[in-house]
Amino acid sequence: MNKFKIVKSLLMNLPVSLTMSFVAQWVNILHGHMQHFEWGSMAVSFCFSYFIAFLIAFFIPTEPWGFAFAEKCGTKKGTWAFDILVNLVVNTIFCVIMTAVMHWFTACLLGGLPLSSIPGGFLEMIGPVWISCFIVSLLTQRPAIRIAKRICGKS
Repeated sequence: MNKFKIVKSLLMNLPVSLTMSFVAQWVNILHGHMQHFEWGSMAVSFCFSYFIAFLIAFFIPTEPWGFAFAEKCGTKKGTWAFDILVNLVVNTIFCVIMTAVMHWFTACLLGGLPLSSIPGGFLEMIGPVWISCFIVSLLTQRPAIRIAKRICGKS
């Protein structure tokens, strides 16, 4: 197992999973699916999303795909343009999977809605989730990598 990849994934996915859980509740409240903010519900959603996010980061090569895309666009590694393009690919794949899985988990499994509710729930959530997770992951990417390198003794 790649210790750096595990540590970086855990650090990157913490703020993104928190963001996703918070935004999902906010959207549900705005759409009238929830009466008010529920900390317990957010905690369950966060724990499950953090686990699923780790699996996505560890088993789906989104980062190499993002690097290839950014390089193909002619950006240089270490620039904000490069980070934005990598994040565009990584965040899009992540949010599409997470939004569908989290709707299944919260609305279908926990809430008793039928599986046929997934497309509608996905469409309600994908925009706000994608935008918020894009911003959060872009802002936390570099610090998470620095901290993971420090923890793992990499330079």
